[in-house]
Amino acid sequence: MPAGTRREALAGVALLTRSRPAAVACQWLLYLAVAAAGPRAVPGPRALWEPPGGAAEWRELAARVGPFDALAVYERPQRSRQGLAAVLLNGGRPRGFLKVRDDPAELDREERAMAAFPDGRAPAFRVPRVLDRGETAGRHWMLLEAMPPRPARPARHTCVTRVAAQVQDRLAAVLPRPAGIPGHWRPMHGDLTMWNLRRCGAGLPWLIDWEDAAWAPPEADPVYYAATRATVLDRPPARGGPAETVDFWLRRVAARSAGDDASFNRRLAGALRAMR
Repeated sequence: MPAGTRREALAGVALLTRSRPAAVACQWLLYLAVAAAGPRAVPGPRALWEPPGGAAEWRELAARVGPFDALAVYERPQRSRQGLAAVLLNGGRPRGFLKVRDDPAELDREERAMAAFPDGRAPAFRVPRVLDRGETAGRHWMLLEAMPPRPARPARHTCVTRVAAQVQDRLAAVLPRPAGIPGHWRPMHGDLTMWNLRRCGAGLPWLIDWEDAAWAPPEADPVYYAATRATVLDRPPARGGPAETVDFWLRRVAARSAGDDASFNRRLAGALRAMR
């Protein structure tokens, strides 16, 4: 989190995507404290952040994407999911949201999916537009439109079924259908969750992180949203989930359960089984 100016620190606080009501409330309290007292209100030690690849790589990147004088950084805590994301700031104002990966596959999938939203929106939600894409010193990156620099909350009153239907309709035009998948399968966002469907002020909610867009059973996105919501909020999910869709997600969760999120994935699998 940058600590140079009030605006920079506020952008860092806003980068967090909390889902539990208490955590969202704490984020807003921190945001208001920084707005009143500046960066000194941010708890924790101060340290010099060393960018991966070194300063020269970042100067080369800045020459491509345009000037930035600070950044709020998010580094994935999971060792199994390497990558960095950052809000690039200039004068404390966001220039864009940068994703950096060693392997371009995730960025390729996300860029292809977001091509279905050239104006950055659907009737029920907004999508960050791709501003630039490239490779610097062997690292692959994509610059996206940044969300407003204030805390975003889960879009709890948004109709997830409506969001999923519009995702299906738009992605069908840009996602190649793999050979051998069942004929009734439809495209999905693939990570439709409380932390990716966010409301930031007035207007439509934002739907972010399209790296897992793919083909799946028709109810895949709503079922996954319900299961992850139940897991995060520690509440029982609604029963009656389609067996094919529940089994689809159980296989996916089982394939990643040995990773860094093993505890969450065990609870998520339990929520999915409870939906049957």
